[in-house]
Amino acid sequence: MTLKQIYVNKFKELVKKERDHEINFHKEEIKKLGTKRENVGRAILNLNGKVIREFFGEYIVRYGRSEKFKKTDISVGDIVLISKGNPLQSDLLGTVIEIGSNHVDVSMEIVPKWALNDIRIDLYVNDVTFKRMLNALDKFNSTDNRLIDIILSVDSPQKSKTTEVRFLDYRLNEYQKEAVLEALAARDLYLIHGPPGTGKTSTISEVILQEALRKNKVIATADSNIAVDNILSNISKHESFKIVRIGHPSRISKKLIKYSLQTKITEHPNYSTLVKLKTELQKNYDLRKNFQRPDPKWRRGMSNDDIIIFSKLNKDIRGIPKETIKQMADWVICSENIAKTKENVQKFEKKLIDDIISTSDVVVATNSMAGSEILEDYKFDIAVIDEGSQSTEPSSLIPIVRSRKLIIAGDHKQLPPTVLSDELELKKTLFERMIQEHPEFSKILQVQYRMNEKIMEFSNEMFYENKLIAHESVKSQNLLEIVENVSNEDKDIINEKPLQFINVDGEEKQNSFKSSYNVEEAEKVLEIVSKLQKYEIPVSVITPYDAQVKYISKMLNTDKIDVKSVDGFQGRENEVIVISFVRTSKMGFLKDLKRLNVAVTRAKRKLIVVGSKNLLIKDDAYSKFLNCFNDNQ
Repeated sequence: MTLKQIYVNKFKELVKKERDHEINFHKEEIKKLGTKRENVGRAILNLNGKVIREFFGEYIVRYGRSEKFKKTDISVGDIVLISKGNPLQSDLLGTVIEIGSNHVDVSMEIVPKWALNDIRIDLYVNDVTFKRMLNALDKFNSTDNRLIDIILSVDSPQKSKTTEVRFLDYRLNEYQKEAVLEALAARDLYLIHGPPGTGKTSTISEVILQEALRKNKVIATADSNIAVDNILSNISKHESFKIVRIGHPSRISKKLIKYSLQTKITEHPNYSTLVKLKTELQKNYDLRKNFQRPDPKWRRGMSNDDIIIFSKLNKDIRGIPKETIKQMADWVICSENIAKTKENVQKFEKKLIDDIISTSDVVVATNSMAGSEILEDYKFDIAVIDEGSQSTEPSSLIPIVRSRKLIIAGDHKQLPPTVLSDELELKKTLFERMIQEHPEFSKILQVQYRMNEKIMEFSNEMFYENKLIAHESVKSQNLLEIVENVSNEDKDIINEKPLQFINVDGEEKQNSFKSSYNVEEAEKVLEIVSKLQKYEIPVSVITPYDAQVKYISKMLNTDKIDVKSVDGFQGRENEVIVISFVRTSKMGFLKDLKRLNVAVTRAKRKLIVVGSKNLLIKDDAYSKFLNCFNDNQ
């Protein structure tokens, strides 16, 4: 067995394990919790639906109820299972395209009559992504180039001559520009390490456009639709480039829908021909409804050709009235026309798609969509992957197997991909492995534009070798720059201090799912947030524990304040972040220092931490963390 086959077999097994684990997780939870699954945020019950419109060939069903939804984990882009009665007996899936306080809009290919009354929807598995990973591994096995050998660790990246470029984004700093130039000079592989707030996406957006200027065909991807839309938002500012976004329209930001493949098809000069073909197809469907379908009851052993021949004899055959035979013949002729027209529609639509993709400078998609049938026949010069530290290695392979050069941006010092099966090899990303094996083909971005320098201090020392520099525009920013006339009773929270630790030795409890929460900490968080709300200061609350997320959300009772798990807030930021650490007896999740790094780097002007000093000070890393607060009181 070759090294390549060993690699492929290993990851195929891991992908199948993860797929089975994810399916079993949802099935077992549905089975175990029943209607109580709504309480953990992964189901919504007692819904009635109505079809509100068609959207690019799919039906949009609005499911709603008079009672407001509880806090839910179901969000735009999620795959949901639609059921009536036992969810595990349904196979009807849809995609969430909008969610409100008491309604959720779901995009579906078909809408059975039963799927509109007294319905339940459950968060479920997107099996297509797993199939595309397995398909990418098969392609990896049959592909031979230097990039494949580098991934297998049997070859090393190479550089070519650095060339001068005219930067399109004049705001890039010297570290970003160096990263762009080195990425362009790399022949096979380059890695851009972007710590929080350092403009990672801006940097790779410049790389994408510079590669396009060199007439290279680029596919730009990320694991999530939000990250892909961030790339698209950046590169689409330069209107001279032809860009197409591959993906389900319901998962694309409304602001960027004009770049979707579906929109570009409707804008194609030859789209009217496609409309005529589809109109003709629909006419045939409508016409066929008027004729007798040749069911076994009427067919009586006759083939379609027999029916047409016998209809011309104009007489009763095998006890079937001649009128019925004529009706069946018309039905057969309509069906043949439908099949022929359908084939013409598919061929012509593919022709339009090929024209759009082949003339585009940049194709943008999620990793998963890079493996869709739409791109099956396409090869690219460059694959650029953002949020590479959030993509499992098999997920990254989906765009890679279509390309000869790879540029990845990410930050392996933050949280790894979410892996339900706890397979450690899936948690170690290709980005992290390559940056360890080939550090000379990587660049760390050092100027951060998010945090006051005191907020950045701990992470800078613990994770980034003190290489980060706070830009002058954020270096000393604080709350008093955005709020006036603070009353004396609120100055304990609303002041110029960028860091504030509040000691609470509350009682740590666990819910039925073994997730921890702390009532006293939640009450303190409510008090802090209430003061900030008085002055309309943007604030978010994050905590490592889902039970605490739910408890604080219930206490705040508002959609205006984001309360998220640390994992759920990665990639986001706010003026003020309040962290509730929850634990008082043992560290638990807090031991994961990557999770700590994410938590403490979300705040711009102020970071407020609520926790047990007695517990935290016992851990070396957290003791250092608390020292930052002591130094800045």
